[in-house]
Amino acid sequence: MRKSVIIPISAALIVGLAVVVARTTVFDGQYSSDVLGCDPASGMVLIDAGRFVMGAGAEYPEETPAKTVSVNSFYISRHEVTNAEFAEFVEATGYKTVAERKPDPHDYPDMPAHLLQPGSAVFVKLSEAVGAGTFANWWHFTPGAYWKAPTGPGSSIEGKAHYPVVHIAFEDATRYAQWKGHRLPTEAEFEYVSRGGLNGAKYASGNSLTYQGEHIANTWQGLFPFNDTAEDGFEGLAPVGCYPQNLYGVYDMIGNVWEWTQSTYYPRHYSPHEIPEGMPETGFDQNQPNVPVGVIKGGSFLCADDFCMRYRPAARHAQDTHMGTSHIGFRTVADVSPERFSE
Repeated sequence: MRKSVIIPISAALIVGLAVVVARTTVFDGQYSSDVLGCDPASGMVLIDAGRFVMGAGAEYPEETPAKTVSVNSFYISRHEVTNAEFAEFVEATGYKTVAERKPDPHDYPDMPAHLLQPGSAVFVKLSEAVGAGTFANWWHFTPGAYWKAPTGPGSSIEGKAHYPVVHIAFEDATRYAQWKGHRLPTEAEFEYVSRGGLNGAKYASGNSLTYQGEHIANTWQGLFPFNDTAEDGFEGLAPVGCYPQNLYGVYDMIGNVWEWTQSTYYPRHYSPHEIPEGMPETGFDQNQPNVPVGVIKGGSFLCADDFCMRYRPAARHAQDTHMGTSHIGFRTVADVSPERFSE
């Protein structure tokens, strides 16, 4: 079994971490799908009902046990929710994300008062933060970081309309989905689509993270967390739809950003009647035992061969539902109904 240090990103983790300077990605200019060969077109794909083997038995214990599950038919977004799409929601509703609000002291009784300010967790390559002092300090709580200022004050999403929106907490994703008349996918639905019909395959393309020598997802190449060589074409986030769609016609189900599901996290695959007595309804992660946790899926641009390998369909991770980060986004699904077929 591959082993690595996994650092849950939660409010407990970021206490005391330093403010960081902005970090840019490879593409800072106006996005052009003609130039980059990316497909930002919105829309949803109908996924037919089916059965598949969920989970795995070789990489991480939380992916066990592998079990056969069924999903009903549903629609899923072709790609992650973009900055442009989220901006429409904010303009229509006036919604403020969790990262833009001052935390309630009652929710964080152990957090020093001076850290109770709006902000979010931002990734910084360790080679740019040597003075941070600990291995975990590639994550920094940055006051003022939120979806429109993804690396903190002075940064912006100008020219990045078609990049996935980030710094999204569970509440933010849920509220957007409700506004659209949609919902978040369950963990099983997300994994089903991520597998693209290749039941039992290790990756979304089969048994390799490349296809005919080309990368199929935005992940990390190089020594993590020091240097991303961007062999896949991007350092950091990529616009949506820049890598091959899977056999269902859906983009970016692995890599680029972690994505929220509606499922509560427990340290293995439990059926509802199997959850041990005493485990909280808000989920349980042994690395952050008193924190409400949901399941995020898909991995992100920070997943690397020498670190986490969570860019596999079977991979799952616990995330503090009160927090987003600079590598967490989401997409939505919609249930199939006679009314939808008549639209």
